[in-house]
Amino acid sequence: MATKVYGCSDDLIEFVGDVRGEVGSFGTDDAEHGVLVIFSDGTLLEVKYGKGDMGIWEITLINAGQLFINVEPCNDENAKIYSDIANFKDGLKWAYAATEWERVK
Repeated sequence: MATKVYGCSDDLIEFVGDVRGEVGSFGTDDAEHGVLVIFSDGTLLEVKYGKGDMGIWEITLINAGQLFINVEPCNDENAKIYSDIANFKDGLKWAYAATEWERVK
């Protein structure tokens, strides 16, 4: 089953498909980083509320794994799903979310 990842409300990240569930992430709009989501295929995403100072969830691709398809952008605060949506092919086994992380250069 394909997997979709998107933000909901102002404090939840939803996972629907092979990987199912939700992660609480209140306050990412005020934080330097969003939530780092790590997938079994090697995909890395940063998910953060407050895209362009709007009430929209932003999903930024850091690394694409072999099951990653795309990120559908959203620019409408009044959309049914007011979030970018990350799409994956069938086959994801797991995902981990890190609310505190730092990029090491």
